[in-house]
Amino acid sequence: MAQGPRRGFFSRGRSLDDFNRKFGKDIVQKTIEEVLESKNHCRVLEIGCGEGRILMELRKLYPNIELFGINKKPWAAMKGSQSLKRTGTFYKIFSQDEIRKAKLPKIDFYYARNLKFPDNYFDLILSQVSIQYIDRKDTLIEDVWRVLKKGRSAFLNIDTYQDNFPDFLEFATPRFIIYKHGRVYPIRNLVKDLRKDGYDITYRTYIDEECEKNKKRINLTLHKNKASKLNLGLQFDQAASFDLRLLKKEVEGGPILGYRSVYRIE
Repeated sequence: MAQGPRRGFFSRGRSLDDFNRKFGKDIVQKTIEEVLESKNHCRVLEIGCGEGRILMELRKLYPNIELFGINKKPWAAMKGSQSLKRTGTFYKIFSQDEIRKAKLPKIDFYYARNLKFPDNYFDLILSQVSIQYIDRKDTLIEDVWRVLKKGRSAFLNIDTYQDNFPDFLEFATPRFIIYKHGRVYPIRNLVKDLRKDGYDITYRTYIDEECEKNKKRINLTLHKNKASKLNLGLQFDQAASFDLRLLKKEVEGGPILGYRSVYRIE
């Protein structure tokens, strides 16, 4: 019997529990429930939704909220919303009978430098291990702020790095690099500057259980506390930025992946 498209690849099949471990216990559910306490409607976006496991877990928990997902391009196990039926049963989120009645999230495919949604559209935005692959991380983060409703939040995993940063020829090379007056300017300093300007943005690093102890991930939480446009003030250095696959170097059994995005502040 044919097994069908391969599923369960760890980077495309992360669960809601996996996400919550990165940002806080049951943080996604708590955020959605806070929205639903104030109104009967909630709209959620996942950037880089992979096989859509999180979206289907959220569908099971909240049958009536609006759910959207973005991937760069389709593949055998994810060709659009209909693929979510198999995701739901493969991960035992839904039974065969339940999946026939479930309202499927909306899936779109494009390279998410910018988001194809109106201003002030979403109550919650999620992303894990996908922004590392975007070249213009700055425009995406600014656009996440734009499409968030005022008072709502986005939880974004934006990079992975090692303590010997910025050695970009190792596996966990930083993929979001800022230089200010010719010196490395840590992202946490950028966040401090934004907070001084009144933007409710927080920065956190943590050691991922999937990584070795010297590999850390960077998370940003954006809470849209004011309607004004978010401008990170970063100048994209096209000449210094590149797709890490061009290195054609394999570490730990796989190629170095992601896009090294370099920015300048003068």
